[in-house]
Amino acid sequence: MRKLVSILLPLIGIAFAIYWVMVSAKKPAAAPPLNPPAQNTYLKTIAGAGIIEAAGRNINVAPPIPGQVTQIFVKENDVVTKGAKLYQIDDREQRAKLATAEANLERAAAAIATAQTEILNQQAAEASAKANIDALKASLADAQQILDRNEKLAQAGDIPNRTMASSVAARDNAKARVSQAEAQLLQTQAQMRSAQARLLQAEADKKVLVAQRNELSVILDRLTIHAPQDGRVLQVNIRLGEYVSSQPQTPPILFGETNFLQIRADIDEINASRVQPGSKAEAQLKGDPTKKIQLEFVRIDPYILPKKSLTGDNTERVDVRVLQVVYRFSPPAFPVYVGQQVDVFIDAGS
Repeated sequence: MRKLVSILLPLIGIAFAIYWVMVSAKKPAAAPPLNPPAQNTYLKTIAGAGIIEAAGRNINVAPPIPGQVTQIFVKENDVVTKGAKLYQIDDREQRAKLATAEANLERAAAAIATAQTEILNQQAAEASAKANIDALKASLADAQQILDRNEKLAQAGDIPNRTMASSVAARDNAKARVSQAEAQLLQTQAQMRSAQARLLQAEADKKVLVAQRNELSVILDRLTIHAPQDGRVLQVNIRLGEYVSSQPQTPPILFGETNFLQIRADIDEINASRVQPGSKAEAQLKGDPTKKIQLEFVRIDPYILPKKSLTGDNTERVDVRVLQVVYRFSPPAFPVYVGQQVDVFIDAGS
Protein backbone atom coordinates (compact mmCIF):
# COMPACT_ATOMS: atom_id res chain seq x y z
CA MET A 1 0.00 0.00 0.00
CA ARG A 2 2.73 2.36 0.96
CA LYS A 3 4.53 1.54 -2.24
CA LEU A 4 1.43 2.34 -4.28
CA VAL A 5 1.02 5.72 -2.64
CA SER A 6 4.64 6.56 -3.34
CA ILE A 7 4.02 5.91 -7.04
CA LEU A 8 0.68 7.78 -7.32
CA LEU A 9 1.72 11.01 -5.62
CA PRO A 10 4.49 11.87 -8.15
CA LEU A 11 2.14 11.04 -11.00
CA ILE A 12 -0.54 13.36 -9.56
CA GLY A 13 2.07 16.14 -9.15
CA ILE A 14 3.23 15.76 -12.73
CA ALA A 15 -0.36 15.86 -14.01
CA PHE A 16 -1.13 19.01 -11.99
CA ALA A 17 2.02 20.70 -13.31
CA ILE A 18 1.06 19.88 -16.90
CA TYR A 19 -2.45 21.23 -16.30
CA TRP A 20 -1.14 24.44 -14.74
CA VAL A 21 1.24 25.07 -17.64
CA MET A 22 -1.56 24.59 -20.15
CA VAL A 23 -3.91 26.92 -18.28
CA SER A 24 -1.25 29.61 -17.85
CA ALA A 25 -0.33 29.48 -21.54
CA LYS A 26 -3.79 30.54 -22.65
CA LYS A 27 -3.92 34.23 -23.65
CA PRO A 28 -6.82 36.20 -22.16
CA ALA A 29 -9.30 37.46 -24.69
CA ALA A 30 -8.65 41.12 -25.65
CA ALA A 31 -11.24 43.53 -24.34
CA PRO A 32 -13.09 45.42 -27.05
CA PRO A 33 -12.05 49.11 -27.39
CA LEU A 34 -14.16 51.57 -25.48
CA ASN A 35 -14.30 53.79 -28.58
CA PRO A 36 -14.10 52.41 -32.11
CA PRO A 37 -11.07 53.63 -34.08
CA ALA A 38 -11.33 56.09 -36.94
CA GLN A 39 -12.11 54.53 -40.30
CA ASN A 40 -10.27 55.46 -43.48
CA THR A 41 -12.50 56.77 -46.27
CA TYR A 42 -10.25 56.93 -49.32
CA LEU A 43 -8.08 54.33 -51.06
CA LYS A 44 -5.01 56.51 -50.64
CA THR A 45 -5.12 58.70 -47.59
CA ILE A 46 -3.10 61.30 -45.74
CA ALA A 47 -4.22 61.30 -42.12
CA GLY A 48 -3.73 63.93 -39.47
CA ALA A 49 -5.12 65.31 -36.27
CA GLY A 50 -7.27 68.42 -36.49
CA ILE A 51 -8.92 70.90 -34.20
CA ILE A 52 -12.12 72.82 -34.83
CA GLU A 53 -11.83 76.61 -34.88
CA ALA A 54 -14.17 79.50 -35.47
CA ALA A 55 -14.23 80.78 -39.04
CA GLY A 56 -11.17 82.93 -39.61
CA ARG A 57 -9.57 81.50 -36.45
CA ASN A 58 -10.36 82.12 -32.78
CA ILE A 59 -9.79 85.69 -31.63
CA ASN A 60 -8.13 86.46 -28.31
CA VAL A 61 -9.82 89.72 -27.27
CA ALA A 62 -7.25 91.15 -24.86
CA PRO A 63 -7.17 94.79 -23.71
CA PRO A 64 -4.69 97.11 -25.43
CA ILE A 65 -4.07 98.73 -22.03
CA PRO A 66 -3.76 96.63 -18.86
CA GLY A 67 -6.01 97.37 -15.92
CA GLN A 68 -8.70 96.20 -13.53
CA VAL A 69 -11.96 94.82 -14.92
CA THR A 70 -14.92 96.91 -13.76
CA GLN A 71 -17.70 95.62 -16.03
CA ILE A 72 -18.40 92.53 -18.11
CA PHE A 73 -21.17 92.93 -20.69
CA VAL A 74 -21.33 89.41 -22.16
CA LYS A 75 -21.34 85.75 -21.18
CA GLU A 76 -20.45 82.50 -22.91
CA ASN A 77 -22.44 81.70 -26.04
CA ASP A 78 -23.71 85.27 -26.51
CA VAL A 79 -24.00 86.30 -30.16
CA VAL A 80 -22.87 89.89 -30.62
CA THR A 81 -22.41 92.30 -33.50
CA LYS A 82 -19.30 94.20 -34.48
CA GLY A 83 -18.59 97.06 -32.06
CA ALA A 84 -20.66 95.64 -29.19
CA LYS A 85 -19.19 96.13 -25.71
CA LEU A 86 -17.47 93.07 -24.25
CA TYR A 87 -15.89 94.33 -21.03
CA GLN A 88 -14.64 97.49 -19.37
CA ILE A 89 -11.24 98.35 -17.88
CA ASP A 90 -11.13 100.86 -15.00
CA ASP A 91 -11.15 104.30 -16.68
CA ARG A 92 -11.43 106.69 -13.70
CA GLU A 93 -7.87 107.97 -14.00
CA GLN A 94 -8.28 108.47 -17.74
CA ARG A 95 -11.54 110.37 -17.28
CA ALA A 96 -9.85 112.68 -14.75
CA LYS A 97 -7.04 113.37 -17.23
CA LEU A 98 -9.60 114.06 -19.94
CA ALA A 99 -11.46 116.51 -17.66
CA THR A 100 -8.15 118.33 -17.03
CA ALA A 101 -7.51 118.48 -20.77
CA GLU A 102 -10.99 119.93 -21.37
CA ALA A 103 -10.35 122.61 -18.71
CA ASN A 104 -7.01 123.47 -20.34
CA LEU A 105 -8.81 123.81 -23.66
CA GLU A 106 -11.28 126.25 -22.14
CA ARG A 107 -8.38 128.26 -20.73
CA ALA A 108 -6.70 128.26 -24.15
CA ALA A 109 -9.95 129.46 -25.76
CA ALA A 110 -10.11 132.29 -23.21
CA ALA A 111 -6.51 133.24 -24.01
CA ILE A 112 -7.35 133.36 -27.72
CA ALA A 113 -10.39 135.55 -27.05
CA THR A 114 -8.27 137.90 -24.90
CA ALA A 115 -5.62 138.17 -27.61
CA GLN A 116 -8.27 138.85 -30.26
CA THR A 117 -9.82 141.59 -28.10
CA GLU A 118 -6.40 143.14 -27.52
CA ILE A 119 -5.77 143.16 -31.26
CA LEU A 120 -9.09 144.91 -31.84
CA ASN A 121 -8.17 147.50 -29.19
CA GLN A 122 -4.76 148.07 -30.75
CA GLN A 123 -6.35 148.39 -34.20
CA ALA A 124 -8.68 151.03 -32.83
CA ALA A 125 -5.75 152.80 -31.14
CA GLU A 126 -3.83 152.68 -34.42
CA ALA A 127 -6.72 154.24 -36.32
CA SER A 128 -7.04 156.93 -33.64
CA ALA A 129 -3.29 157.61 -33.74
CA LYS A 130 -3.37 157.95 -37.52
CA ALA A 131 -6.29 160.36 -37.33
CA ASN A 132 -4.46 162.36 -34.65
CA ILE A 133 -1.37 162.50 -36.86
CA ASP A 134 -3.45 163.75 -39.79
CA ALA A 135 -4.96 166.50 -37.58
CA LEU A 136 -1.55 167.50 -36.19
CA LYS A 137 -0.05 167.55 -39.67
CA ALA A 138 -2.85 169.91 -40.73
CA SER A 139 -2.05 172.14 -37.72
CA LEU A 140 1.62 171.98 -38.66
CA ALA A 141 0.78 173.04 -42.20
CA ASP A 142 -1.22 176.01 -40.86
CA ALA A 143 1.62 176.98 -38.53
CA GLN A 144 4.09 176.72 -41.41
CA GLN A 145 1.91 178.96 -43.59
CA ILE A 146 1.64 181.54 -40.83
CA LEU A 147 5.41 181.38 -40.31
CA ASP A 148 6.07 181.86 -44.05
CA ARG A 149 3.71 184.83 -44.19
CA ASN A 150 5.21 186.45 -41.09
CA GLU A 151 8.73 186.00 -42.47
CA LYS A 152 7.78 188.11 -45.48
CA LEU A 153 6.08 190.70 -43.26
CA ALA A 154 9.08 190.76 -40.93
CA GLN A 155 11.44 191.37 -43.85
CA ALA A 156 9.22 194.31 -44.87
CA GLY A 157 9.24 195.56 -41.29
CA ASP A 158 5.47 195.28 -40.96
CA ILE A 159 5.47 193.05 -37.82
CA PRO A 160 7.66 193.06 -34.74
CA ASN A 161 10.26 190.38 -34.04
CA ARG A 162 8.14 189.07 -31.15
CA THR A 163 5.37 188.05 -33.56
CA MET A 164 7.93 186.37 -35.77
CA ALA A 165 9.35 184.43 -32.80
CA SER A 166 5.87 183.31 -31.78
CA SER A 167 5.23 181.98 -35.29
CA VAL A 168 8.48 180.00 -35.20
CA ALA A 169 7.62 178.61 -31.78
CA ALA A 170 4.10 177.64 -32.93
CA ARG A 171 5.54 175.86 -35.98
CA ASP A 172 8.13 174.00 -33.90
CA ASN A 173 5.50 173.04 -31.34
CA ALA A 174 3.22 171.64 -34.07
CA LYS A 175 6.14 169.69 -35.56
CA ALA A 176 6.96 168.21 -32.14
CA ARG A 177 3.37 167.14 -31.61
CA VAL A 178 3.40 165.39 -35.03
CA SER A 179 6.64 163.59 -34.12
CA GLN A 180 5.15 162.55 -30.77
CA ALA A 181 1.98 161.26 -32.45
CA GLU A 182 4.03 159.28 -34.98
CA ALA A 183 6.02 157.74 -32.13
CA GLN A 184 2.77 156.79 -30.39
CA LEU A 185 1.57 155.22 -33.65
CA LEU A 186 4.75 153.14 -33.88
CA GLN A 187 4.28 152.04 -30.26
CA THR A 188 0.65 151.10 -30.95
CA GLN A 189 1.67 149.09 -34.01
CA ALA A 190 4.36 147.31 -31.98
CA GLN A 191 1.79 146.42 -29.31
CA MET A 192 -0.57 145.13 -32.00
CA ARG A 193 2.17 142.90 -33.44
CA SER A 194 2.83 141.61 -29.94
CA ALA A 195 -0.88 140.88 -29.50
CA GLN A 196 -0.92 139.09 -32.86
CA ALA A 197 2.06 137.00 -31.77
CA ARG A 198 0.28 136.13 -28.52
CA LEU A 199 -2.78 135.14 -30.57
CA LEU A 200 -0.68 132.83 -32.75
CA GLN A 201 0.91 131.34 -29.63
CA ALA A 202 -2.50 130.83 -28.01
CA GLU A 203 -3.86 129.17 -31.16
CA ALA A 204 -0.79 126.88 -31.36
CA ASP A 205 -1.22 126.00 -27.68
CA LYS A 206 -4.86 125.19 -28.33
CA LYS A 207 -3.92 122.87 -31.21
CA VAL A 208 -1.53 121.02 -28.90
CA LEU A 209 -4.21 120.76 -26.21
CA VAL A 210 -6.76 119.54 -28.75
CA ALA A 211 -4.31 116.83 -29.86
CA GLN A 212 -3.72 115.85 -26.23
CA ARG A 213 -7.46 115.79 -25.56
CA ASN A 214 -8.05 113.62 -28.63
CA GLU A 215 -5.28 111.25 -27.57
CA LEU A 216 -6.82 110.92 -24.11
CA SER A 217 -10.24 110.34 -25.69
CA VAL A 218 -8.81 107.53 -27.85
CA ILE A 219 -7.16 105.93 -24.82
CA LEU A 220 -10.42 106.25 -22.87
CA ASP A 221 -12.34 104.60 -25.71
CA ARG A 222 -9.80 101.76 -25.85
CA LEU A 223 -10.50 100.95 -22.20
CA THR A 224 -13.91 99.73 -23.34
CA ILE A 225 -13.23 96.52 -25.25
CA HIS A 226 -15.52 96.02 -28.25
CA ALA A 227 -16.25 93.04 -30.48
CA PRO A 228 -13.93 93.14 -33.52
CA GLN A 229 -16.57 91.55 -35.76
CA ASP A 230 -19.90 89.75 -35.68
CA GLY A 231 -19.59 86.47 -33.85
CA ARG A 232 -20.09 84.38 -30.73
CA VAL A 233 -18.47 84.57 -27.30
CA LEU A 234 -16.67 81.24 -26.86
CA GLN A 235 -15.08 81.81 -23.45
CA VAL A 236 -15.17 84.43 -20.68
CA ASN A 237 -12.10 83.95 -18.47
CA ILE A 238 -12.25 87.18 -16.46
CA ARG A 239 -14.09 88.24 -13.33
CA LEU A 240 -14.96 91.63 -11.89
CA GLY A 241 -12.04 93.16 -10.04
CA GLU A 242 -9.39 91.05 -11.76
CA TYR A 243 -6.31 92.72 -13.22
CA VAL A 244 -5.90 91.91 -16.90
CA SER A 245 -2.60 92.21 -18.75
CA SER A 246 -2.38 93.33 -22.36
CA GLN A 247 -0.59 90.03 -23.15
CA PRO A 248 -2.32 87.43 -20.97
CA GLN A 249 -1.52 83.73 -21.25
CA THR A 250 -5.23 82.90 -21.08
CA PRO A 251 -7.47 84.99 -23.35
CA PRO A 252 -9.81 87.19 -21.27
CA ILE A 253 -12.50 86.61 -23.89
CA LEU A 254 -12.24 84.10 -26.70
CA PHE A 255 -14.32 85.18 -29.65
CA GLY A 256 -15.12 83.86 -33.09
CA GLU A 257 -17.59 83.68 -35.96
CA THR A 258 -19.43 80.33 -35.77
CA ASN A 259 -21.91 80.43 -38.65
CA PHE A 260 -19.12 78.57 -40.41
CA LEU A 261 -16.39 76.56 -38.72
CA GLN A 262 -12.96 75.50 -39.85
CA ILE A 263 -10.59 72.65 -39.09
CA ARG A 264 -6.83 73.12 -38.87
CA ALA A 265 -5.27 69.76 -39.65
CA ASP A 266 -1.66 68.91 -38.73
CA ILE A 267 0.03 66.81 -41.41
CA ASP A 268 3.40 65.26 -40.63
CA GLU A 269 6.17 66.91 -42.67
CA ILE A 270 7.08 63.58 -44.29
CA ASN A 271 3.65 63.66 -45.98
CA ALA A 272 3.71 67.38 -46.77
CA SER A 273 4.71 66.89 -50.42
CA ARG A 274 1.70 64.62 -50.98
CA VAL A 275 -0.86 67.24 -49.98
CA GLN A 276 -2.30 69.02 -53.00
CA PRO A 277 -4.39 72.23 -52.91
CA GLY A 278 -8.07 71.48 -53.33
CA SER A 279 -7.85 67.89 -52.12
CA LYS A 280 -11.05 66.39 -50.78
CA ALA A 281 -11.08 65.65 -47.08
CA GLU A 282 -13.30 64.23 -44.37
CA ALA A 283 -13.25 64.65 -40.59
CA GLN A 284 -14.46 62.13 -38.05
CA LEU A 285 -15.23 62.84 -34.44
CA LYS A 286 -12.87 61.19 -32.01
CA GLY A 287 -14.59 58.25 -30.37
CA ASP A 288 -17.41 58.12 -32.91
CA PRO A 289 -16.20 57.59 -36.50
CA THR A 290 -19.80 57.27 -37.67
CA LYS A 291 -20.16 61.04 -37.30
CA LYS A 292 -18.41 62.34 -40.40
CA ILE A 293 -18.00 65.89 -41.70
CA GLN A 294 -17.35 66.65 -45.37
CA LEU A 295 -14.79 69.42 -45.63
CA GLU A 296 -14.20 72.23 -48.12
CA PHE A 297 -10.57 73.14 -48.85
CA VAL A 298 -9.54 76.68 -47.83
CA ARG A 299 -5.75 76.90 -47.94
CA ILE A 300 -2.41 75.38 -47.05
CA ASP A 301 -0.38 77.48 -44.65
CA PRO A 302 2.99 77.90 -46.42
CA TYR A 303 5.11 77.54 -43.27
CA ILE A 304 5.89 74.19 -41.65
CA LEU A 305 5.99 74.72 -37.92
CA PRO A 306 6.81 72.64 -34.83
CA LYS A 307 3.93 70.43 -33.77
CA LYS A 308 2.28 71.01 -30.44
CA SER A 309 -0.27 68.82 -28.78
CA LEU A 310 -3.73 70.26 -29.07
CA THR A 311 -4.29 70.77 -25.35
CA GLY A 312 -3.02 74.36 -25.48
CA ASP A 313 -0.25 73.91 -22.89
CA ASN A 314 2.64 76.27 -23.67
CA THR A 315 5.22 73.93 -22.10
CA GLU A 316 4.50 70.87 -24.26
CA ARG A 317 7.38 69.06 -25.93
CA VAL A 318 7.77 69.18 -29.70
CA ASP A 319 8.71 66.01 -31.53
CA VAL A 320 7.95 66.64 -35.23
CA ARG A 321 7.17 69.47 -37.59
CA VAL A 322 3.82 69.68 -39.34
CA LEU A 323 2.15 71.30 -42.32
CA GLN A 324 -1.16 72.91 -41.41
CA VAL A 325 -4.04 72.53 -43.88
CA VAL A 326 -7.23 74.50 -43.29
CA TYR A 327 -10.69 73.26 -44.27
CA ARG A 328 -14.09 74.80 -43.63
CA PHE A 329 -17.55 73.33 -43.11
CA SER A 330 -21.05 74.26 -42.10
CA PRO A 331 -22.10 73.09 -38.63
CA PRO A 332 -23.55 69.55 -39.08
CA ALA A 333 -26.77 68.18 -37.59
CA PHE A 334 -24.91 66.63 -34.67
CA PRO A 335 -23.22 68.92 -32.13
CA VAL A 336 -19.61 69.96 -32.64
CA TYR A 337 -17.70 72.56 -30.66
CA VAL A 338 -14.85 74.96 -31.19
CA GLY A 339 -11.71 73.42 -29.70
CA GLN A 340 -12.88 69.85 -30.35
CA GLN A 341 -10.31 67.42 -31.78
CA VAL A 342 -11.09 65.37 -34.88
CA ASP A 343 -9.37 62.86 -37.14
CA VAL A 344 -8.85 64.25 -40.65
CA PHE A 345 -8.45 62.08 -43.77
CA ILE A 346 -7.27 63.77 -46.99
CA ASP A 347 -7.72 62.08 -50.33
CA ALA A 348 -4.29 61.38 -51.82
CA GLY A 349 -5.58 59.31 -54.75
CA SER A 350 -4.47 61.85 -57.34
